Amino acid sequence: MRPIRFETADTDDYTQIGEGLTRVARAAGRLETGHAVGRYALRHDDGCAVCGERVAAGETFYLDPETGDLLCATHGRARRGEDE
Repeated sequence: MRPIRFETADTDDYTQIGEGLTRVARAAGRLETGHAVGRYALRHDDGCAVCGERVAAGETFYLDPETGDLLCATHGRARRGEDE
């Protein structure tokens, strides 16, 4: 499965997700429930698994459902095989 693209992070540390992504987020160890940003939140405070760049509010980022890796926009596109 290809990495999942998130258009914009809600905060520097968390992004609200819908119920359909809770299984993926839980498997990746990134799910938080009852969070201030919403009922289900994806934690991304550790930054990109490749370069360590942190995701800031409003930025695009990716989650690789197979590895649980969080990826910055550059490395997420590369892992999906997309051009910039």
